Amino acid sequence: MGVMLLFYENKFFRFLSASSTGVAMEGEPTYIVGESEQLTPEVLLSAIGPHHSLNIICANPQSTLEAFCERLVVVRAAGGLVENSAGDILIIRRKGWPDLPKGHIDEGESSEQAAIREVQEETGLCEVEIVAPLCTTRHFHNAYGRWEVKQTDWYLMYAEGENPTLTPQEGEQITSAEWLRARRLWNAVEESYSTIKVVFEKFLEYKISN
Repeated sequence: MGVMLLFYENKFFRFLSASSTGVAMEGEPTYIVGESEQLTPEVLLSAIGPHHSLNIICANPQSTLEAFCERLVVVRAAGGLVENSAGDILIIRRKGWPDLPKGHIDEGESSEQAAIREVQEETGLCEVEIVAPLCTTRHFHNAYGRWEVKQTDWYLMYAEGENPTLTPQEGEQITSAEWLRARRLWNAVEESYSTIKVVFEKFLEYKISN
């Protein structure tokens, strides 16, 4: 199992067992979870302070993270990293930030159905198909006085054609959608959210192994 990650804005928390602390980066702050301690957003934000990342040392990283999420309001979402026939990747710009298309899972929808629908709605793509699941990201935030954690399932997708037409969904504050490659692509990823960088890491792992 990979490292369990939780995000808040552009900060991230790495959940580790005592035996896997070698994954931690030298100089990063560490918080040790006490026996039977229940983590809260306030505890995590106080522990991370001005730092970009925090190592959470606990007996069972997966169950500790899941228990944290269960104490918040869980909002499920899905999205896609879309590649075309030329190997270009679809990047949107939402609220000024490079991003990938994603959105809430509607009642009665599967995660896969929601991911395809959101990609189609936010980019105007008509024909897109799922190639493989990539990862699930979790980030928490305070929404109207309550703590929520958004759990987003990400999929690698394929769109036929070397330059399929894109139409950004302006109603969702998406100002552009374009196919990028090489330096322009990785500059956009570098400018984007920490969660999007994780999705691209998983995309590269998939490409290497397939």
